[in-house]
Amino acid sequence: MSPKVTQQYKIEIREKIIKAAIDAFSKYGFDRTRMDDVAKTADLSKGTIYLHFKSKEDLFYAICENNLAEAKQQISTMFAKKEDLVSEIERFYDVFRNKKTANERVFFETIAESARNAELRKALYKQRMNIFETAIGWVNLQIERGFFRKNIDANAIAVGLVSLYDGLTINKLLGVSEDYNKKAWVETIRAIIIGIS
Repeated sequence: MSPKVTQQYKIEIREKIIKAAIDAFSKYGFDRTRMDDVAKTADLSKGTIYLHFKSKEDLFYAICENNLAEAKQQISTMFAKKEDLVSEIERFYDVFRNKKTANERVFFETIAESARNAELRKALYKQRMNIFETAIGWVNLQIERGFFRKNIDANAIAVGLVSLYDGLTINKLLGVSEDYNKKAWVETIRAIIIGIS
């Protein structure tokens, strides 16, 4: 009789596979990583990997979903008072940036690969829409709280914030100093908040 596999064990294995995928994608690149590489990095059998994920695209999407869930959780604990918006945006930048170096490399590599891989492009598009929806929800919440004017275009502001963050991530990957990037983030966000408050 085989031992009973608990739900917690399944979650732990899934997280281990996702972490291994980030490591493998970061090390070998998305297109050159094989499921064997993920299995070896996770110290699991390839069959175990396929029990949880049917493809590299599924693995990539799971990485994106984990990142989005982490961002939502972080956002939910911030931005309680209008006067704290700028300092909280700065803290968001610090916390989120310090955790994401390997993920950022994987993300931008997969953008390049998506030009040749329709399934990956679909996964990236779906993820991008989820990120936009999260940012739009945050902007709308600030409008409801009275922190931002009611007559702003929440969608445009949200897409602009995401694009600013992505642009600074590209800067970081190209070697632009994080001090410079952080200053650009804080000053731009301050200007946006002043403009829409």
